[in-house]
Amino acid sequence: MVAVTLDGYVARRDGSVDYLEKHPISEFDFAGFVETIGALIMGSTTYKQTIGWGWEWGDLPTMVLTTGGPLDVPDGANVQFTAAPTAEAIRSFSAATQKRLWVFGGGKVITDGLIGGAVDTLDIMVVPEAIGSGIPLFTEAYDGPLKLEESTGYDNGAVRLVYRTQP
Repeated sequence: MVAVTLDGYVARRDGSVDYLEKHPISEFDFAGFVETIGALIMGSTTYKQTIGWGWEWGDLPTMVLTTGGPLDVPDGANVQFTAAPTAEAIRSFSAATQKRLWVFGGGKVITDGLIGGAVDTLDIMVVPEAIGSGIPLFTEAYDGPLKLEESTGYDNGAVRLVYRTQP
C-alpha cells in the first residue's frame, strides 16, 4: 500500500508526508493490513526517512535497495541491504517470505518493480489533498495493463484503489 495525494505525489519535495496527518482514516484497519505482510522492501531514501520517524517494524524482515552500501540498522531490526536490480530483488525477497511482500517505497522502487514485472498488486490510498509538486508515485511511464480489483471510499474523502497487474 502506498498513500498518494490527489495530484499523484507520495511526498513533498523534502520527503515530508505531513498531508497524511490531516486525513486520518479511522475506518481503515491498518493493523490488519500489516498482519498480512511478511516482509518489507524499500529504497534507501525511504529507509532513512523511516528510521528518522522511529522504526516501527520490529524484527519484520526488511530489504533496502541501495548502491551506497550498508546503512545504520535500528536495534532489534532485521534489515539487509542489496544493490541488486529492483525487480530481481523484489522477486527473490518475495520468494523468501511466507506472507506478502510490501513494497514500502518509494516511487522509483514501485515503478521499477512494475516495469520489471515483479509487482502483482498496486494498492493505493488516494488522499484528498493536492500539494502541487513533490516526489511522484511514478518516476517514469508505465503502460502495463492494470485491472481495478477493489475500490473503497472513506468518510475523510480518501479512496483506496487496488489494482492487479495483468499477464
